[in-house]
Amino acid sequence: MEIAGPKIEVPDLLRFEDARNHSLSNKIMSRLKDLEREYNELVALQRWNQFVEEFQINFQTRLNQDYYLYEGASGRKFLSLIAPAEMGDAYTFHGKTRLHSEGYFVKVEEQGAVTKPA
Repeated sequence: MEIAGPKIEVPDLLRFEDARNHSLSNKIMSRLKDLEREYNELVALQRWNQFVEEFQINFQTRLNQDYYLYEGASGRKFLSLIAPAEMGDAYTFHGKTRLHSEGYFVKVEEQGAVTKPA
């Protein structure tokens, strides 16, 4: 006696597994790219702060205040509240920075600035 019924087909599980692995791989690669970008931003921030630390600060700095980085002809580097337009040509302008509320300096992009991080 033979029993007849519909043929049972096993789905191609390998195709589903490949799609799942591909999705996971894409997610991992995307996250790694995000981590790499964050790492590079932190390295740039550290380098900027090391650069700013080379400049003399002869006054009490305030959070969220902009400062200008200058170098005199004698090679003396200093932080100033005076903008380049007001400072004149006697000093080399190296960039603009801001003291972040968490206590580190961030680079402020400005037209015409010649920044020379270490």
